[in-house]
Amino acid sequence: MKLSEAEKETVIQFDEAGSTALVYTASWDIARSLKKAGYAPVRKAEGAWWFEVPVDALSIQGDKQTMHFG
Repeated sequence: MKLSEAEKETVIQFDEAGSTALVYTASWDIARSLKKAGYAPVRKAEGAWWFEVPVDALSIQGDKQTMHFG
């Protein structure tokens, strides 16, 4: 099953009380980057991966600001 570029989404879910984030991705590039960083998927389905990542390992960058967690 081939996904369009718009369908290759990545969703990061976490709350302020927890120490881990759940990362869902349908992007092979993002999944490969997480695997290279040492994270193993906690769940896999055809064309989708779920990873648990420590919140302090996340860095979100944008045009106006950069947010680092941890």
